[in-house]
Amino acid sequence: MKIKTLQLLFVAMTIASSFAQTEKGKFLIGLNTPLSFSSSSTRIIDNSGNSTDNNSSTSFTFSPQVGYSIIDNLFVGLDLSLSFGNVDSNSVETNSNSYVFSPFVKYYYPIKNDFNFFGQFKYGLGRLSSRSEGIGLLDPMSPNPNVTTKTNMEQLLVGLGVGYFVHEKLNIELSLNYQNIFYDSMVTFSGDQLAIDTFGASIGFSLFL
Repeated sequence: MKIKTLQLLFVAMTIASSFAQTEKGKFLIGLNTPLSFSSSSTRIIDNSGNSTDNNSSTSFTFSPQVGYSIIDNLFVGLDLSLSFGNVDSNSVETNSNSYVFSPFVKYYYPIKNDFNFFGQFKYGLGRLSSRSEGIGLLDPMSPNPNVTTKTNMEQLLVGLGVGYFVHEKLNIELSLNYQNIFYDSMVTFSGDQLAIDTFGASIGFSLFL
């Protein structure tokens, strides 16, 4: 009987400890990055088997955020998504960067042994800048190989994930996300509007103070 009582007390203390980490009045400082960071290159292979580098690309995105718990387990705050990309071909190099400011809502559901589930939602506005510079052999009919474009963005993200407190204040988090990004116009000035839907995963951490 005493052993069962001690076991129940231990479980209750564990749950209470996890609950206290996300209680009302806590600040959240977080950082997330997609698992889809990429670097790639393509080659052209002729009939003789000789290959020539055609283009290469890299991209990286990360999202720092700051929030505050208005009630136990429920945080509201501001997220800043930053993205950087580069595409280098034989004739044109394109560098792009974007930022999106997004208010967010994030809810934690603590479970025993320092594990927790969470859900998050954010919607924000930002801007994409892209610059293409001509290199190597250029099309002589092209009047201006150096082009800079800018467009406004809207971003929506919904995610569900699981976390683990490796320290009483530090939660390591893995989430599955749906993201929609809407651009006012395509960078080619075609006048078309572009929307990209993405399902992906991200890993990050949250620090509770």
